[in-house]
Amino acid sequence: MVRSLPSVAAAVLVGIGLSQSPAAAQDLLAANTASSAVLYGAVPLAPVPASVTVSAAAVATRAESAAPVESTGPKFLRAFVTPKAAPSRPIALPALYAMQAGLQVMDVRSTFTAISLGAHEANPIMKPLAKNQTTMMAVKVGVAASTILMSEKMWRGGNKMGAIVSMVAANTVTAMVVAHNYRIANQLQGR
Repeated sequence: MVRSLPSVAAAVLVGIGLSQSPAAAQDLLAANTASSAVLYGAVPLAPVPASVTVSAAAVATRAESAAPVESTGPKFLRAFVTPKAAPSRPIALPALYAMQAGLQVMDVRSTFTAISLGAHEANPIMKPLAKNQTTMMAVKVGVAASTILMSEKMWRGGNKMGAIVSMVAANTVTAMVVAHNYRIANQLQGR
C-alpha cells in the first residue's frame, strides 16, 4: 500500500486536472490574475501574455461586463526584479582577498621547498598532509576560501571594519609563515 500511494496520488491529481472544463480554466485564470494584480501590483512573476496581465480595475470591469477581451496575439512581458545595490567595497578588500590566495600558494611552495632541502613541517595539524602536495594544496584552498567567505559575510552583515581587519590579520599571519619557511629554506641552502 505504501509503495502504491505516490502513484495513486498522482493519478488522482491528473484525474482532477483533466476533469476541469475550459470554462473553469478561464475562471481560474481570471481569479489568479486578479489576486496577483492585487498582491503584486499587476507585475507578473513569469512571462504571461499581455492580454492576461491587466490591472485589478480592468479585471473587475471585465468581470462585471463579461465582454471578451480582444487581442491581436500573445504579447509576452517579463517581470524585472531590481536587485539591491551591493554595498561598494573599498579597492583594498578584493586586493586582500587576492593576497590571501597568493599567500596560501606561497605557503605551499615554500613549505615543499624547505622540506625538499631537509626541513620538516612544524605545524602538527599540517604535518600528516605535508607528505602530499596535492592534499596540502586542497587544504590551503579551503583555508583561503573560508577566510575570504568569513570576511565577505562580515562585510555584508555590516561589519565593514571587522572584514578588513580580519583579512589584514589573516594575511599578516600567513605572510609571517611564508617568510619563516623561506628563511629556513635559505638557511638549509647555505649549508
